[in-house]
Amino acid sequence: MKLRYSSRSKEVEEIEARLKQMTLAYSLDFNPDLLEPSFVDGSKEYLGVDKMNEYLDQLDREKEQWYYCSC
Repeated sequence: MKLRYSSRSKEVEEIEARLKQMTLAYSLDFNPDLLEPSFVDGSKEYLGVDKMNEYLDQLDREKEQWYYCSC
């Protein structure tokens, strides 16, 4: 996963903190020409803080389901 951003805003720092807390592998991609921060995960892009948080929420739910699986 790649976290793309144009400035180290509070929102970007919070997203990065969530990534660390969830122990997800990611890289940072600074690009001053970007209008909004985004995630790139494989062929999908999640543009904007709201979409990024929604995606992290989804990953967190999936992680919980896997962790509590009694398979």
